[in-house]
Amino acid sequence: MSQSSLSDRKLVEAVRSGRPEMFGRLVERHQDRIYNSVYYMVSNREDAEDLAQEVFLKAYDNIHSFRQEAKFGTWLFGIMLNTVRSYWRKQSRRSSKLRLDHGEDGETIDVEAEVDGPVKSSLRAERVQQVREAIDRLKHDLREVIVLRDIEGMTYEEIAEALGVPMGTVKSRLYRARNSLRKKLIPVLGEDL
Repeated sequence: MSQSSLSDRKLVEAVRSGRPEMFGRLVERHQDRIYNSVYYMVSNREDAEDLAQEVFLKAYDNIHSFRQEAKFGTWLFGIMLNTVRSYWRKQSRRSSKLRLDHGEDGETIDVEAEVDGPVKSSLRAERVQQVREAIDRLKHDLREVIVLRDIEGMTYEEIAEALGVPMGTVKSRLYRARNSLRKKLIPVLGEDL
């Protein structure tokens, strides 16, 4: 059996039995989803890269505490959520010390501005940015469920397990998150949401 076709469970067993290089396969398999989720939650590429790396370091350090009855990906998302929550706490404590780059007119400079291109591409990029900004303005608990469900496509059960809350709480938060997003985006994107 090739290493690429090994299940997460088999890879975890290999790491636990003294083959740490097999953890790299787990990283390759899950790094994009973890990074994308973190990025949607923190809205900063450099911080997202650092936090995603921290998630995998924590997973490696704690691989022996992983219970095989859960999916590895769900366990990994739990670590990701705790890492992001810790980041948010640190940010809120030093939020008054954060420096923002401003243009001469006081506007925030968008360092990731799209290169001029076709109108359609530009409009799409603008809408994606508006959705990201709306997600970024959600309360943290609502942002978590919207990212995990609507962006990552996790099931309600997986989200409940990753967050450590009942499934009803997940559904309630998701309902509130979607309603809040709708209210934030209707003025910008119209009633077609």
